[in-house]
Amino acid sequence: MATTAISSIDTQIAGLAQTFQTSIKAVITAESNPLKQAQAQKDSIDVRRGIYTDIKTNFDGLQSSLQALISTQASFGMKLFSTASVTPGVSGTSVLTGTNTEGAAAADYEIAVTQLAKAQSKASSATYSVDGELGISGTFWLGGTGSNSVSSTPNDTVTASSVGTVAKGQRELGTGTYTLETRIPGGVRQFRLVNADGSPVSILGQDGISYTSDWQTMTDGSHDTGRGLNLTLSTSGASASTALTYTAAGTSISINATDSLRTIVATINAASQPEGRDFKASIVANKLVLTGAQTGLNHSIIYPTITGLEFATKNLQDAQNAEFTVNGMAVSRSTNSNLSDVVDGATINLASDAEGKTARLSIAATSDKASGLMSTMVNSFNTALSHLKDKLASTKKTDGDKITYTRGPLSGDMGFRSLRSDLLSRMNSNYTNSGSFKNFSEIGLSFDKDNKLTLDSAKFNEALKNKGSDVTALLDKGLGEINSLVSGYAGSSGSLSSSIASIDVQRTNYDNRIAKYNANLALRKQTLYNQYVGYQNQIADYARTAEWFGILNNSSTSGTNVNTSG
Repeated sequence: MATTAISSIDTQIAGLAQTFQTSIKAVITAESNPLKQAQAQKDSIDVRRGIYTDIKTNFDGLQSSLQALISTQASFGMKLFSTASVTPGVSGTSVLTGTNTEGAAAADYEIAVTQLAKAQSKASSATYSVDGELGISGTFWLGGTGSNSVSSTPNDTVTASSVGTVAKGQRELGTGTYTLETRIPGGVRQFRLVNADGSPVSILGQDGISYTSDWQTMTDGSHDTGRGLNLTLSTSGASASTALTYTAAGTSISINATDSLRTIVATINAASQPEGRDFKASIVANKLVLTGAQTGLNHSIIYPTITGLEFATKNLQDAQNAEFTVNGMAVSRSTNSNLSDVVDGATINLASDAEGKTARLSIAATSDKASGLMSTMVNSFNTALSHLKDKLASTKKTDGDKITYTRGPLSGDMGFRSLRSDLLSRMNSNYTNSGSFKNFSEIGLSFDKDNKLTLDSAKFNEALKNKGSDVTALLDKGLGEINSLVSGYAGSSGSLSSSIASIDVQRTNYDNRIAKYNANLALRKQTLYNQYVGYQNQIADYARTAEWFGILNNSSTSGTNVNTSG
């Protein structure tokens, strides 16, 4: 009987365990409703955030493409570019090359090259060995004689000039003529220093830290260039150029009696020489050869007199400028490459075989880049508006006699609906401007039957080539207004960024709420399980007590029977 009772109790415990599990699940399910609601609300705003993010991406792209076509914008790129092609006058020669250019006038230029720019080169007397001791010693100066000087005529812009020190890590200015140029853009006086070739020279900026060859703002007082020259500047002077003649101190090198020709060459090449008059050393036929680092008359070398390594009076190569004519006009330049100041807007490079030869440089205008920018704008416009249309639309579905409509996620948003309508209207409007074109259709922009913006590239290119300023005037006015509208939504300061930021705050709040709900449910579930374990332990205790009583009862009954039979 005890076994039967215990088995019955075990069955009851198992039943109660199942009942507890079912009850706990029901309680947790019921109390999870706020969590489910919060998660559903977060899922809803996640969908809206995704839609707003996509719209912003589209409008950011549209804004960027619009601004590339508006001349007042920093990113404006719709200019007439040019291509440069060269027809050599002599078959099989290169003569020169011309790079693609911007804004160069379409024309042909006959370029006849008389001579190329070359660097001065000198050779010493021969030595018996390149690695034997020469027995030459002393201190020698490269690019100068040991002391620097400057001369100029003071004026109301450069009131004085003087020599200075060369800053650490900088090279001294080379001996030659320099010009301090000034200008006053926007009422702010600026200056820069240029060398005899007309190239800007890097000098210490007015911040006293960085070096620059660009125009920089002028302030009154002494200005140390950090290159061996000091200038006293006045902002009250006229906007004019000031000539200065600078003589470099140069760089000293020490040669020991045990040095070989190779050692001397290495010492020269390791020295930091004045810029523009520097040279490189090499060995040819046991002779020390010095060759200017730059070509042109303004870059003849200033070399030392080294007893025992006397240099020949005659140069191996005289310093010379490139000499050529452009459509009969004589031109002289110190270098053969990167000649960007000969034909306006073009860059010319003279080939090594150019001397005595002629070539034709042909500049032809092309609107390929401008047309590409217009195509980008058209695609961005269509992408942005098509996406809006999809999100604003309601889809009709027919199933037998039953008709249902599925609303788009933005179908009730009148703001976006009005924006799309406004953009379509403005792209098809007339605009009063300083040019002859009043409507975008006149330059190749129009809508097809599906209300998609299209570009007639041929019509646009023709308008740009023949009436470029009129095209720019229309785009500045029309696309300027469209850009203003788009800018209210796009970019970091547009309303879409604000909306996304607001949604992100809501998402954070929902995340916190969901985390709190989950924590409370976990605690509630643990509490219920603890209660269940407590009940189960009590029942187990009851079972053990019952079993104990059953054993005692059996033992008592068995003892009585024994005694009775006795």
